Amino acid sequence: MKATGRYVHRRGIHCESACQCAVLAAGGYEADEETVFGLDGGFGFSFFPANGNAPDIVVGKQAIMPLRASRLMGVEVATHTPKSGAGLAKLLETAPAVMTRVDLGLLPYWGLAGRSSFGGYFVNVVRPLGDDAFEVSDPAFDEPVPVSAAELQAARSSRDSPPLNPDWKVYVFGAPRRTPQLDRVGPVAVRTLCREILKPGSRNLGIPGMRSLATTAPSWPESKRGEVEDVDLSGRVIHTDALARQLLHLGRQIESFGTGGGLFRPMIGRYLHRVADSTGEARYAEAAERFLDSGRLWSTLGSALLTAGTVTARGDLKTLVDAVADTARSAMDVEKRALTALTPL
Repeated sequence: MKATGRYVHRRGIHCESACQCAVLAAGGYEADEETVFGLDGGFGFSFFPANGNAPDIVVGKQAIMPLRASRLMGVEVATHTPKSGAGLAKLLETAPAVMTRVDLGLLPYWGLAGRSSFGGYFVNVVRPLGDDAFEVSDPAFDEPVPVSAAELQAARSSRDSPPLNPDWKVYVFGAPRRTPQLDRVGPVAVRTLCREILKPGSRNLGIPGMRSLATTAPSWPESKRGEVEDVDLSGRVIHTDALARQLLHLGRQIESFGTGGGLFRPMIGRYLHRVADSTGEARYAEAAERFLDSGRLWSTLGSALLTAGTVTARGDLKTLVDAVADTARSAMDVEKRALTALTPL
């Protein structure tokens, strides 16, 4: 880490770790995004089936804002739940920015118009713009964007993405007091990661969650039926098949919703390479290459699914469903081998 200055907007890979890095930089320290992501310990897999023909949810993580990296840096993080614009503005009087959890589908500049929800997204709110708007720093965009207070309130209070609803949560970061030694804490974070993905204690998470996706996806042609409203990649409202919406939504979750592409797998691969470099242990590099392989599998699938909104033939959609199940099984095997090799005997 090195000293920096006041808050500066920056693009990032993953919303959660990129926002943390920007806030830490404003507090005087520059942190590497992959390292923050790896040390935080949120990486993994989550699969949450939805009711009826609503899209099932897939996330390449198992924990939202675990704050493990912050604890390792000695950063005090206060969690608040201000339910008004005035309350949010009050926090900004003493902080360069506050990290805010939102429903991505309700952020107006994403153009999704609430038709695609994801309540595990994060942005930094930098400053009030008068009485009825805020400047928002979203790492998926080149520049900060203005968002009205009402729109930000709607995104912060959304109940459209259970069990990933934002619940009004915001985070105020203190200054780091120490620099983590990656050769010491990196392997500890990896052991935690292995344990929580291989044996998560829930069939919705980790390896069991990937297996659940592989077995559930073939049922989508029957459970995701009928015409529904959605938005295409340019933000235009369209009427589409519920199955097409499911597939397009999954493609966005893999490639577009703050994962950096490949459902976070390339990010964790780069983190493992950093641990390999710091420790001199080849097993971390070998596991890293497996996760990069898995990331390519997920990205190939995600790219194919992003075309689902233009597919009209039910048979072609069924082919994409088969690809979901096949990819989930293949990636699960690759990742299980990587994690098992890193697990102490």
